[in-house]
Amino acid sequence: MRVLRPAAVLLCLLLASCAPRQVRPPGALRKVVVVVGSRVDALPTYTYRQDMMGEGNPRSVLVSQAQATLSERGFEVVGTRISQAPSPTIQEVVAMIQDNEAEAGVVVVLNWVDVTSAQVMGRAEVLLETGVVSPSGKLRWSNPTRTVSTIGMYQAQTDLRSYLRKAVVEAIQAIP
Repeated sequence: MRVLRPAAVLLCLLLASCAPRQVRPPGALRKVVVVVGSRVDALPTYTYRQDMMGEGNPRSVLVSQAQATLSERGFEVVGTRISQAPSPTIQEVVAMIQDNEAEAGVVVVLNWVDVTSAQVMGRAEVLLETGVVSPSGKLRWSNPTRTVSTIGMYQAQTDLRSYLRKAVVEAIQAIP
């Protein structure tokens, strides 16, 4: 029986983590912009660091996670925008598409968050709306998602935003 050295195991793990991005099929959307909005003004924060650094802003979590997930799926994200309105307007999305010469705009809106049982049970509920808007302003695809995330107790006490990131990943994975 052959025993693997720690360096060989580390190399195997490193190569597995560097898996290539997904490739979009021919004719599918590739070049997109991301526009996010939120009806939730602030996420609950439980640490001094989160309060001081503004990590309770759901819009920043939405835009960064949506961009990362789209990139992993093979989309080319050519621009992002955080709308100050609870829900971005069609004109705002179309202007963003035209300014960046994109094929479509991906819109993510946070409608509701319930974290009342996150500290005790590690459970959070998130209601997101995700849509794809064409350059002409027509809604090409829409999907409301309700995600119930279970997070570890340590994570619930130190990084409460993880449930929101999980919900965004799930919503973006549904985009055709």
